[in-house]
Amino acid sequence: MAQQTPTPSDQPTHERAREIFQRAYDLLNEHDLAHVPTIFTEDILFEDDAAPEPIRGHEEMRRFLSSIWTAFPDLRFERLHGPYLAQDGGVAVHVRVTGTMEGKLDPPGFLPTGAHLSTEYGGFYELEGDRIRRARIIINMSDAAVQLGALPAPGSKGERVAVLAQGLQARLKRRRAG
Repeated sequence: MAQQTPTPSDQPTHERAREIFQRAYDLLNEHDLAHVPTIFTEDILFEDDAAPEPIRGHEEMRRFLSSIWTAFPDLRFERLHGPYLAQDGGVAVHVRVTGTMEGKLDPPGFLPTGAHLSTEYGGFYELEGDRIRRARIIINMSDAAVQLGALPAPGSKGERVAVLAQGLQARLKRRRAG
């Protein structure tokens, strides 16, 4: 996320960045799509490991949040550390997200499992005034998938079966290529 170096008056103070992100997470925890323009600029570019492609603009952000809130009706965001301010005006925040998968998660189409999710992510942001203009969310999708039952747990019988299947698939690919 390249950006121009902000002037000192454009760069938020630590206290102001903390207020902006606390308000953003409080509003997101209300699960109200009407808050999207309050949190994000109209030209928001939101890149999240949980999304199949970058999210652009308010309408796509509403669809993304609606999908997540449908799958996790009790979803909660909790700021753990930060915000940390970069010299170029960027802001980083360490967040925990929790919720119970009671609905379909689409995309990718996972059906509800009733499983509880508790995972952390790093968010890297650019602000415009009091709103988020750019975001890059880095989350351990393997950890989340194991918690939701989409992947077998490390060391489990399911993982051993998956490794065997991958080995067979690799052999077939090598035979086809050779």
